[in-house]
Amino acid sequence: MIKLIVTDLDGTLLNDQHEVPERFWEMADRLFSKGIKLAIATGRPHFSIAAKFQTIIDQLYSISDNGSLIVHDNTELLSKSLPPHEIQALVMAARGVDNAWPILCGREQWYLENSDEALMNAVLAYHSNFKVVNDLTKVEEAFLKVTVYDQAGAETNSHPHYKHFENRLKIAVGGAKWLDITRTDVNKGEAVQLLQSLNNISPDETLVFGDFMNDYEMMKTATYSYAMKNANPKLKEVANFVTDKDNNEAGVLDIIEKLCFNS
Repeated sequence: MIKLIVTDLDGTLLNDQHEVPERFWEMADRLFSKGIKLAIATGRPHFSIAAKFQTIIDQLYSISDNGSLIVHDNTELLSKSLPPHEIQALVMAARGVDNAWPILCGREQWYLENSDEALMNAVLAYHSNFKVVNDLTKVEEAFLKVTVYDQAGAETNSHPHYKHFENRLKIAVGGAKWLDITRTDVNKGEAVQLLQSLNNISPDETLVFGDFMNDYEMMKTATYSYAMKNANPKLKEVANFVTDKDNNEAGVLDIIEKLCFNS
């Protein structure tokens, strides 16, 4: 019996217009009625999750910034910020990459140092809670994540410039144009394992969904691990299953219906 469902957002639960499928809301009510825990695990910040799921946010587990922050019922269960001394080097590395821009991800807002139209449009697709500053290295705040928006493609363009950080930081391609940097002890898999421990739930009782490489560790935490039909091929290799439908066809909801209500 499934007791915990964890889903990524962009490219997974949401369609390409970043919209929640209409029938999700009724399904969420049915899941809660059965006592099934529901978690959102994403590279997005918590404030973006709270805005998109405001009517049920107190019932959800919010795993934001790739597992750097976990919130449930307005209570922080986990929070892990990047070491402050790493921020300057991470920003400088992005400045040296063509067609790429660094973003500092705080608890309450994001910080950018460029108002390029492509960057603005990319961020606004997710939320409008950001501030443009002259120099990111001068912002004094704790940051959960540094992300790089790479218009030329994160995996081949900016990722190679961050290889030398991998001995001390977690570098993950979070989307076709997004590179995410967090602490080495932060990933969605660790977050799911914490929820399993807190709720006495086993991998055999866990269902997870993802589409990109920041979902990699999460795939290993559940017997019912699903990569989306539209997922990165490398993620499909580690997942136990692949959905029949993609994110634009509400593939996540069909699997939930099958495993939680029709089995």
